[in-house]
Amino acid sequence: MKKNKFDIYFWAIMVVTLVFGLLLFNLRIDEGGDDSTYICRAMDVVSSGTYPTFQGPLYPWFLAIFVAICGPNLLVLKLTSLVCVLAGHYVFYRLARKKMNNEHLLSVLGLMSINSLYLFFASQTYSEALYTLVQYVFLGLLLRMEDKAGEKLSIKHVLSVVLPVALCILCGYLIRTVGIFWLVVALVYICLRKHYKTALVLVGATVVSLGLWMGVKTAVWGESKGQSQITQLTQVHPYETEKGQETIGGYFGRFVENSEKYLSKHMLRIAGFKHANSRETSAIGTILIYIVFLYGAFRAYKKGNRVVMLCAVLAATMMGVTFFALQSLWDQYRLIIPYVLAAYIVLIYGLYQLFLLLGQKVAKIALGSVIGLSALLSFSQTMQKIDLVQLKTNMSGNMLFGYTPDWYNYLGMCQAVAEHLPKDAFVACRKPNMARIYAGGRKFHGIYNFQSEDPDELLNALKERGVTHIILASLRRDPLYPGQGVINTIHRYMHFIVKKYPTAFYEIASMGNEDQEPTYLYEINYDAPAVENTDEQD
Repeated sequence: MKKNKFDIYFWAIMVVTLVFGLLLFNLRIDEGGDDSTYICRAMDVVSSGTYPTFQGPLYPWFLAIFVAICGPNLLVLKLTSLVCVLAGHYVFYRLARKKMNNEHLLSVLGLMSINSLYLFFASQTYSEALYTLVQYVFLGLLLRMEDKAGEKLSIKHVLSVVLPVALCILCGYLIRTVGIFWLVVALVYICLRKHYKTALVLVGATVVSLGLWMGVKTAVWGESKGQSQITQLTQVHPYETEKGQETIGGYFGRFVENSEKYLSKHMLRIAGFKHANSRETSAIGTILIYIVFLYGAFRAYKKGNRVVMLCAVLAATMMGVTFFALQSLWDQYRLIIPYVLAAYIVLIYGLYQLFLLLGQKVAKIALGSVIGLSALLSFSQTMQKIDLVQLKTNMSGNMLFGYTPDWYNYLGMCQAVAEHLPKDAFVACRKPNMARIYAGGRKFHGIYNFQSEDPDELLNALKERGVTHIILASLRRDPLYPGQGVINTIHRYMHFIVKKYPTAFYEIASMGNEDQEPTYLYEINYDAPAVENTDEQD
């Protein structure tokens, strides 16, 4: 394929990505909650300069730029993700087009351009789109650093060649904590290419960059407070601290379970070979994916295919860390989405190398059939996801249209709170950041877990925080199956209090009938303990 044709095909893929990104555009806040959390942290950055804690601060800072200019405008904030996805494809194309087979590169980019599960993040305020873009910049700079590894080691070389890679690693870490492992990716790749001095210099530059950043952070914002992601990940259960700390065996158990979930389920869902809502996993499927991947990585190493080799190191390192670190209960495919393109490059290369054992002609036909089937299945699933009526209705201002009844009633109640309760009322709920977005910026108190069943302690905790009301919602435990129970944290919280103080809460509003997954608003009666204790004495 000639270069000019390759460029034309690439830009055609970019147009397709843009078109499907817009057709699939979702203006609503995702039920997962993290996207609203990023927006709220960006709002806090603008309003008070608060340092975004728990998750990486760089993405809230990125959003804060647009919040400062346009306010918390969902359309503007979500469009930044679409721009990042398009920019990420362009950066990857630029770094790979002269270093790998053009048809191979085009096929992977083309598959991503019509994939609804991948393009989901082109209209969400999750950090994936920005993180992936910076990651591709990191890969490009890493290849550039390798190209210049033979130059004389000087201050100019370090500042112009090595330091940009180190700064990218720092940025990756500040977007998502796991980004610090880009340093491992870089070291493994550089050492495989036998540039050991460059590896040592990169370690030094990264350590200095990270140290300088920590110094600036401490000087400006002070020491971090509160639970960190790392603390949460070291626990057996992220929310139930009483279960204790994870063991070495437990981490290996996570790796096995996560491998099966993310490879045999999510990777095949994204490729179109499983239904988008499939929950089936397969040990055999997982093993086969590992075999194809490892064979592709080995052949890329032997043949000196730098891009495929680097993609293999990236996907193996970052997915491996994810599988070891995360509790298997998370099971969210977005956690591997930044590495999917790299993984598919290696898998397609591995399939081709395996098919070559049957002959070159057979290999081309077989691989073309696999890619074509994946494209057809992905396209079919994507077309089913397009809902122009929902998009038009949301764009017209009805931001609740398209939610399932549980979320419709919950977020509708949050809007009602903003409209009808006095400004000094402080409401507790399960999803405070989503509530804040739909309540026009009004803050809510979040109840995620609690460590006591003592009613007095639970009631006092609300009183100390100035909580005046509480929202009891029927949010589905499983979004796809309304009959499989609800998220019952607040139900249990209130239950322990009501058992001792029946008049501690009284209903003042509801939304949705009993068979429509209703939401209730209660006012808290802090005089209930005193009154009921007096009645008992009488």
